[in-house]
Amino acid sequence: MGLLDWRQACYVIMQEAPAMNTSFAFEDEIDLSRFNNLYKTESTTDAAPRSNQIPDGRYEVVVAEVCLTTSQSSGNPMVRWVLRITSSAFRDRILRKYSVITENSIRFVRKDLEVCGLHLDKFEDLKSRVTELEGVELEAQQITKGEFTSVYFNRAITSHTQADGVANDDIPF
Repeated sequence: MGLLDWRQACYVIMQEAPAMNTSFAFEDEIDLSRFNNLYKTESTTDAAPRSNQIPDGRYEVVVAEVCLTTSQSSGNPMVRWVLRITSSAFRDRILRKYSVITENSIRFVRKDLEVCGLHLDKFEDLKSRVTELEGVELEAQQITKGEFTSVYFNRAITSHTQADGVANDDIPF
């Protein structure tokens, strides 16, 4: 079906469809003219940066989601990490880490798991225990080299090493 045929089919469907309750405004019904003067005078210097990238650096993060999947390009097994930043100006932003599992990379995957406190007797146990990693607090470091960005786990953040200096057992009540 060509583009014109597709548009004609959509038009026919819209014409034959029963009337719907359209309580939302369409583009031609929205009046933006009241913003014209403000748009001309408003400065963009203090607006959010153009880049949506998180700069390289160390961040306190929590493992928001982790799963075992396969790499689309190679088909190798892979651990996919979603890390939510819990400190700094980038709080609640997301870092992603993809740990492809091969004979050459398994030592790095093992280090990541052990930094998170997950010690396995057999590596195949990861399939049933991967969700234990969710909620783990870490210090992670993002480093960009060329067009590639990598995320490394430096250490786990426990109640005794929290960045604010207050451990859970220091609470007076």
